[in-house]
Amino acid sequence: MKFNKTLFVLASVLMFTTQCEFVNDDHLESPNSLPPSAVNPDFLLNQIQLEARNIYRAAASVGGEMTRMTYMFGDTYANAFSPNSFNGIYGNAYNDQFIDTENLLAITDENGFLIHSGMAKILKGYSLLALVDMFGDVPYSEALDPTNLNPGLDSGADVYTAAVALLDAGIADLAAGESASAPVPTNDFFYPGEDDLDDKVEAWTKAAGTMKLKAFLNTGDAAGANALIADAGNSLITADGEDFLFAYSTNEVDPDSRHPSYAGNYIDNTGAGDYMAVSFMNMLLNDKDDMDPRMRYYFFRQTTQDTDDVNENTCINAFAPSHFDADDPFCLLGDGWWGRDHLIDDGIPPDSELRTTWGVYPAGGLFDSSTGGSADRGDGEGGEGIDPILMHWYTHFMIAEAQIRFNNDEAAAKTFLDQGTRLSFEYIEDFGSGQASGSAFAIDIAAIDTTYDAEVDAHWTGAANKLQTIAREYYFALFPNGYEAYNLMRRTGYPDRSDNLQPARTPNPGNWYRSVLYPANMVE
Repeated sequence: MKFNKTLFVLASVLMFTTQCEFVNDDHLESPNSLPPSAVNPDFLLNQIQLEARNIYRAAASVGGEMTRMTYMFGDTYANAFSPNSFNGIYGNAYNDQFIDTENLLAITDENGFLIHSGMAKILKGYSLLALVDMFGDVPYSEALDPTNLNPGLDSGADVYTAAVALLDAGIADLAAGESASAPVPTNDFFYPGEDDLDDKVEAWTKAAGTMKLKAFLNTGDAAGANALIADAGNSLITADGEDFLFAYSTNEVDPDSRHPSYAGNYIDNTGAGDYMAVSFMNMLLNDKDDMDPRMRYYFFRQTTQDTDDVNENTCINAFAPSHFDADDPFCLLGDGWWGRDHLIDDGIPPDSELRTTWGVYPAGGLFDSSTGGSADRGDGEGGEGIDPILMHWYTHFMIAEAQIRFNNDEAAAKTFLDQGTRLSFEYIEDFGSGQASGSAFAIDIAAIDTTYDAEVDAHWTGAANKLQTIAREYYFALFPNGYEAYNLMRRTGYPDRSDNLQPARTPNPGNWYRSVLYPANMVE
């Protein structure tokens, strides 16, 4: 694994200090209202990167709940979310990132900061795709007009076209900047280790190409997808070290730059704040003959015993609802794999130091070696984790999907499916090696090549639709990127109930959202 730790603390301190050059106040209409040209483009680009990271995290959270990858609170889909639930992602895009991007482009256009402008356009393209994937039709052509307080909606198809055009424009700016030896940003939160101009351009070009591949899968653009696949080595993230990720550190204050899922769950004398999803944990536990080896990297059990105290877990004396099938998980999974069922709104018992929490990947927590114990501040990797936005194994799964959907090439699809599965195991094994090395529960790559792959082969052979096998394995490998899981489930229909997705606790949860509610601050 070759990801570089971001010098997040230093960069964050720099960002939130004065973000301008020394200027002569006599030349300003107001010294308290600096023009965009007075802003340091490095600082503004870093702010845009943080805003794009925030949009990813919001989309991943919503998508994770919708796909049962993470726990969803509420008894119906309508009660799980309200319009206010989506004010954050909407405001972060339109009030922050897109305005900051326009201000940055005004600087870069005048001064030839083509690498900066290329990166900003790519991040805006990514966020536009996320907005359409979440909401459908959204404002675009009228969105940033300061005289229009009620911008009209552009069709999702038009915004998708505009997003891909922005990605292409970003790629073109990067190429032009490389030819002109344009300045490289001082700090880059997504590719901090790529300081050389050529390496920087290559990294961001592949990130943009991978965003386009995802867009083409979502829209069914076979020609666009196949063109990228044919030039995968130059156009797509395909190898370790090329991943589009956001890295965190162990710093706790000023600012707290630990992984947010670590910071919210590894707290002394308090216990975990989040519940893990029974549905997703059950699939990893029981989809194969043996537990998925990634389970102990994704999750950490604070206890290895199931409780018999109804005050600690209110469902233990209840019967599974009548609409559950015999194989559906309900309440307890055994051995302390303690989470919550899909769509329940029961009160919260005193189980914060008992429930299963985030593990070493990607939150920088603890590897589960069957020891139990409360998750406390500083445990594990201290929160030095990542947001896995577009990882190299994602691309292999996406290519496998494209080979089936667009080319009807089962042999090629199976090759990329196998590659994606193996690359996921290799990266996660390496990521957690500091704690898992020498453990009997560590990922054994040689065993993956035999036992795990044999079961994937059996499912592939027996599947009437090969997409089901691809989607199942991609779903398992995506954790905790619920945004891409949501895209996957909507465009392929998998995983589904035949893959043992847990039903909602109530028999009538309402319609599953293929797109979520418009934000309250959009329709006021």
